[in-house]
Amino acid sequence: MKIFDSFAWIEYFAGTERGMKVKNIIDDAEIIYTPSVCLTEIKAKYLREGKNPTKRVNFMGDRSVITPIDKDIALKAAEMKIEHKLHTIDALIYATASVKRGELVTGDAHFKDLPNTMMI
Repeated sequence: MKIFDSFAWIEYFAGTERGMKVKNIIDDAEIIYTPSVCLTEIKAKYLREGKNPTKRVNFMGDRSVITPIDKDIALKAAEMKIEHKLHTIDALIYATASVKRGELVTGDAHFKDLPNTMMI
């Protein structure tokens, strides 16, 4: 099971070399999960750049299961924030992967060397 963070989606939408790796995962994976907080990050990025985020956000929702931040994820994120010295949003994303027992697909250096992480 693959859990995508914002970094993976941004690379995919940009069509970069890393984005092509993400595309291959999207094409091969039956189910992809995206933490709901990634929608916030994606929308904010494209709004900052003066771009309309609607198509990208809709694609994310069509191609992946948007996973809400529930009690289990929120509490696990607190532990991971302290244990791995992560920012809160990164801790929520990493906790989502942990609770879902999946592999986090990312290129974000904050996750480098963490277990169950696929660096693109």
